[in-house]
Amino acid sequence: MKMEYKLLDNGVGVILTRQPEIVEDELFIDFADAPADATAIFETKGGNSYYRLLSDGLCSLPVKKIIGEVKVTVALLNGETPPRRWLCEEFKVSIQRNGGALVAPNDMNLPQTVVELRLENQEIRASYKRLEERYEELKDMLEKIMEGYDFT
Repeated sequence: MKMEYKLLDNGVGVILTRQPEIVEDELFIDFADAPADATAIFETKGGNSYYRLLSDGLCSLPVKKIIGEVKVTVALLNGETPPRRWLCEEFKVSIQRNGGALVAPNDMNLPQTVVELRLENQEIRASYKRLEERYEELKDMLEKIMEGYDFT
């Protein structure tokens, strides 16, 4: 299985592959638009952390070691303070009777995500309204300047 993330410019990463799948050994994870020297950090509920240097945005994890909910962060660990990072959607891994592991996005936090998106949308609307008002002011100023000139 190859799980695909998309890193967004607002510091968030979203899972593009939403369909749960059974994985036998290795979970391959692709981070689209990840910088060349980025590191993926996987944290389990048990307190274990796994760091994977991304190669062309790709890394892998043994699913047997990451059972439960897994927090995902992509960061540039190149000495910058604070490091540039993307907080990504969590996923969960549960062992199946056939020996494989079911890997799926952790959708338990969707209500909180909807609230955050609504708040962000409100901020965008307010910013857009300020830009429109400023545009109208500039348009009026330009019209006043242009009134005194004859361009013909």
